[in-house]
Amino acid sequence: MATVETPAIIVETIAIDAPMTAVFAALTEPDQLVQWWGSAESYRTTTMECDLRPGGAWKTTGIDRDGEAFSVSGTYRIVDAPQLIEFTWTHDWSKRGDANETIVRYALTERDGTTHLTVTHAGFATVEDRDVHAHGWKTVLGWVRAFVTR
Repeated sequence: MATVETPAIIVETIAIDAPMTAVFAALTEPDQLVQWWGSAESYRTTTMECDLRPGGAWKTTGIDRDGEAFSVSGTYRIVDAPQLIEFTWTHDWSKRGDANETIVRYALTERDGTTHLTVTHAGFATVEDRDVHAHGWKTVLGWVRAFVTR
């Protein structure tokens, strides 16, 4: 897994031994996403609603390890299945109340049955917020790889 970081951006790339269509489905289909996004040790995504088209809304809800509810939501900006999705991202778990809207991009390429998934997350207001999300993306990418290759 390669990581590139600047003060306002995270770029994580992972290779997944699965077809691109399977990875895309795990990232975008509500019934699949709730199966893999989370763990008992951290938090668990419990629902996902999405209108997978440019301008369509999406929202996930879940429970953190302390039993507190949270949500993450946004709007799809680009949907070019199965190789590219870009969307806004706003979360409600910031205790400081300073969660700003950021942009997430999933870019997928496939070669010889292996999918390379690059997640770019940009627009953080602080280095601290970027760093929290950078740690989170490493975990999330491990979860999606384990789910798709099971």
